Amino acid sequence: MATTTDRIADLVESVSSGEINKIEALDHSRSLSDKGLTSLAFLQLVDAIETDLGVYIDLEGDISFLQTVEGIASYVDQQTSS
Repeated sequence: MATTTDRIADLVESVSSGEINKIEALDHSRSLSDKGLTSLAFLQLVDAIETDLGVYIDLEGDISFLQTVEGIASYVDQQTSS
């Protein structure tokens, strides 16, 4: 069974149309935007997380966790465990 981190990395690869592969997505030394994830791809990623994982992301709140796959996975895990 895939971990949340793996699932998010797969979503990043998908919404970036392969511009950011799974291995690059998992590298936490740079933010997703530094790796080339566009603002449109970010919105598609949020939509995919909400649809595929059932976790709502309030874009008007603190979204600093969206900078890395690890941050997103941690957020998703917190939301699904409560």
